Amino acid sequence: MTPRIQPPRLQPAGLLPVPVTVYGRERGEPWFELGFPGLDPVRPSLDILCFDHSGSVVAPGGTDPIGRRFLEAKQAIRIVQAWTYTSRPKVAVIHFDQPSAGNSGAVPLNSTHAGRQLAAALKVPIDAAGSSNLAPSLTVAEELAKAHPDHDVRFTILSDFQITDLDPETVFKRLADFPGQVHAVLLNAPAPPDLAGENITITEIAHGDAPGALSAAIHRSLTATRRGRRLSVLHADRTRPSIPPLSPEHSRKGNR
Repeated sequence: MTPRIQPPRLQPAGLLPVPVTVYGRERGEPWFELGFPGLDPVRPSLDILCFDHSGSVVAPGGTDPIGRRFLEAKQAIRIVQAWTYTSRPKVAVIHFDQPSAGNSGAVPLNSTHAGRQLAAALKVPIDAAGSSNLAPSLTVAEELAKAHPDHDVRFTILSDFQITDLDPETVFKRLADFPGQVHAVLLNAPAPPDLAGENITITEIAHGDAPGALSAAIHRSLTATRRGRRLSVLHADRTRPSIPPLSPEHSRKGNR
């Protein structure tokens, strides 16, 4: 299924007015109208999607007990893939548990095997132990970024950030020093105070949010450098910088 685009005369600039959920006849999965994903970026890009499978996320009563994050990730990827015609945009799926049989590697979205390879990675891996440590997957993301120095790299982490790393301060510092943008998608949890950096943005997803909110957050990452993208209202007022911008008064004082 491909995205339906309204005629230009009906679309205001910025956010698309109405998010609609329809159901694919073949897959029986929800399809969320996420807005026009835009055309291929000028520079190559690599989006690294990282999934937390710890008990606080996947257990009954957890922040994502029914695995909706995988369904919504697939939909966000599909809509961007449908508008990708070059090998410049790439996506990699990794997991908190490392090493992991579920890692996809960096997959060009226009490759013939992209859909199959990424879909196979968008589930809890068979060797997942439910780790709450972020450092191992962060190391994998850093290695992927290092292997793609000419790409715009974005690291999107889907977690409640109840991490159990022995040295969490170092982990948060590594995120702030990551060679690319970091998008922390908080699953029904507040952001830790140490999750802050000029390159870090935060999106908070709550249990009561409309279906498609998580897909919209992933779509926002995937389309960050694509040309002419438009976002749906599912994106509105959800994503914020981890470091609040300076007030005008503070900015003037700092510039004196």
